[in-house]
This record gives sequence, C-alpha cells and structure tokens, in this order.
Amino acid sequence: MSAALHLDHVGPVERTAHRVGLALLRWSESRAARITSTPGHVPSGERTAARLAFEQRTALEARQRHWDELTAATPRLR
Repeated sequence: MSAALHLDHVGPVERTAHRVGLALLRWSESRAARITSTPGHVPSGERTAARLAFEQRTALEARQRHWDELTAATPRLR
C-alpha cells in the first residue's frame, strides 16, 4: 500500500499528520538512543524473548485453568 500523494492533493490535515509523525519518529529514535546508552541496560532482543516466554507460559496456564474449570463442571460419564 502506498501513502504517497501528489503535492496538489495534500491538505493541511495531511501536512499536520506528517509533522506529527516525524516528531514521533524523532522522539522514538532519541529515546532509543538514551535507553541503550544507560549502564545496566538489558538489550531489547533479550527483553523481547523474555516477554514472549512469559506470555506463552501465562497463556498455557490460562488454557489449563480453563480446561480444569470445564472438566469440573462437566458430569462424568461411565
């Protein structure tokens, strides 16, 4: 998908959105530079891997709890 517009179709809303987007990009880049230069900082890849492992573990625990609730509510058949 292309978001490119011809210059004669760009209005004040698009210009403002572009300025806001650039400001957010610059802020994000400067924040990333500040965080990575902090001593004792955990690299982003390790943090992401740890977060994904935590989410997988909690999702598995939630599915197990749900299954236990379903089996407890279901009468046993013989």
